[in-house]
Amino acid sequence: MELLQVKDLTYAVPDKQLYENSSFTLRSNEHMGIVGKNGAGKSTLLKMLLGTVLPDAGAISWNPAATLGYLDQYVDMDQSLTINEFLTSAYQDLFNTEKEMLKLYEKYGETGDDQLLTRAATYQEQLEIKGFYQVENDINKAITGLGISDGDADQTLSSLNRGDQIKVILAKLLLEKPSVLILDEPTNYLDQEHIEWLTEYLNAFENAFIIVSHDTDFLSNIATCICDIDFGSIKKYHSNYTDFLKQKAHLSEAYQSQFEAQQRKIKETEAFIQKNIAGIKTKMAQGRRKHLEKMDRLKEPEKKIKSNFSFKLMPQSSPNVMMIDELSVGYKESLLTVRDLQVKKGEKIVITGADGLGKSTLVKTLLSIVPAISGKAQFSPQVVVGYHSQEIEWEKTEWTPIEALANKYTKLTYEDVRRELAKCGLKREIASKNLYMLSGGEQSKVKLCDLTMQPSNFLILDEPTNHLDVDSRKALQEALKSFRGSVLLISNDEQFYSPVADHVYVVADKHLIKQ
Repeated sequence: MELLQVKDLTYAVPDKQLYENSSFTLRSNEHMGIVGKNGAGKSTLLKMLLGTVLPDAGAISWNPAATLGYLDQYVDMDQSLTINEFLTSAYQDLFNTEKEMLKLYEKYGETGDDQLLTRAATYQEQLEIKGFYQVENDINKAITGLGISDGDADQTLSSLNRGDQIKVILAKLLLEKPSVLILDEPTNYLDQEHIEWLTEYLNAFENAFIIVSHDTDFLSNIATCICDIDFGSIKKYHSNYTDFLKQKAHLSEAYQSQFEAQQRKIKETEAFIQKNIAGIKTKMAQGRRKHLEKMDRLKEPEKKIKSNFSFKLMPQSSPNVMMIDELSVGYKESLLTVRDLQVKKGEKIVITGADGLGKSTLVKTLLSIVPAISGKAQFSPQVVVGYHSQEIEWEKTEWTPIEALANKYTKLTYEDVRRELAKCGLKREIASKNLYMLSGGEQSKVKLCDLTMQPSNFLILDEPTNHLDVDSRKALQEALKSFRGSVLLISNDEQFYSPVADHVYVVADKHLIKQ
């Protein structure tokens, strides 16, 4: 059954055509991955499918029977609810119906009006059809599926790490039984254990889903079809992610050959026209001119600007760059204790683990942004830190990337800054837009560009791959491998950090455990 039909979809943002006359469908049971480089319009497409953004032209038609369950990367919840209360809210409409039914029965007891009894009986029949009297059993099954014991179901959502919160949200969506799940970057902030859980969950999901993700391993394991946003169009591939890459490479190569052949033909024809338009072959030249004017010209393939991150090294001679001794970090209570850790010159350390266990708090404590609860951490005197936080924050979002960096590096001209941004994969038109108009990935590239402009000998990066597209992740990975200084990397992206790391530590039981 066809659940979604997108026909001739067209949408543009200032200075850029995201899609033009693009069409695709979603059928029941299809598991669709949406891919594209940063700024291609992936999250915008989801907003259009959900009706929060309107297209410039074209139509988006959902099957009237389709129900949607949506989880975005910035989902907001009432943190004071318990797990049980949150899951129960999946049936809020049924509980409201029950309240109305009980009110009618109560009024019938007072008045004896048979019409009230009939209406109450209708409500009760609706509740029975919708399985209301099995709700408690269904919720208990969902809680068991989450690996949560009955007693722990009374925990508040605020007590859970980000990975467990995602699991609870998805469990609620499952209870709601949507015919289509729509997820935007669901693996951001999840550790490997939670990503594996999510993969199993989605593979077992009987209905359709649409997922935006830059996680290639994740997409390879869950998608049965791919929608690729590229070159101003959306093209659907009826294959898994691995086969999609092969097909796209073949099609791109064929298109490039067709474009080049057409360009050669155009040049030959123009040369003939110019040579013969006033000679004895003038009619032939005029005919070729008309043919040229009617020619359906192929668009020039978009030139991909690759990110080329390169971190400037500040010399330092000390054999150790950082020492930690019995450091306890947190806010009111300790989240994480690091007994003894030394980072040596040129050493690359990775810390991984579920969100909410204190990794970012540890970094902020090392940088004196958050005070330590106890213990100490010390940098060597010659250490110059380059810090990349996972939050995307700007002094003024109305600034362009050029203005934001030029106001920080006042000795550089705007053209100097534009060249630095270009090295990091940001075209001139992107560098000239307001920051608030950029995608999450484009803003991440601006932040990384800022970091490449600061000479340092100790890079501290907190989840730097969030929002980055595949090519930019690879470029960042190569830059970190090439960097001759020390690195402390917070990441759950094993595919990204494995080639970089000298040592990997996992947060477990409020301690760092070396793998």
